[in-house]
Amino acid sequence: NIHEINFPESIVNFERQQDYRSAIRYQFLMVLKKLADQKIIIWNPEKTNKDYLLELKKPTLKNNFKDLIYIFDNVWYGEFMINEEKYQQFKQKFVNFK
Repeated sequence: NIHEINFPESIVNFERQQDYRSAIRYQFLMVLKKLADQKIIIWNPEKTNKDYLLELKKPTLKNNFKDLIYIFDNVWYGEFMINEEKYQQFKQKFVNFK
């Protein structure tokens, strides 16, 4: 349940372990939580990222979220290996997401 996870603490722990794939996953889940808390999306663990994308109305938000989906899918599902430098670049995109 995304509403029960302490995302900042979990992300820091993954970063300390240099588990950047998991850190990206939690960055993405934190964005989903933020969108759900703002009532922009209705969170459901059965939904896909495409389902969430369809719920977004603002074009800018939609495009930025699409970029985050691309990063998440490639890192998590594509098992794209990332080093700390690449992780920091990706992390900025998640942190800057509004």
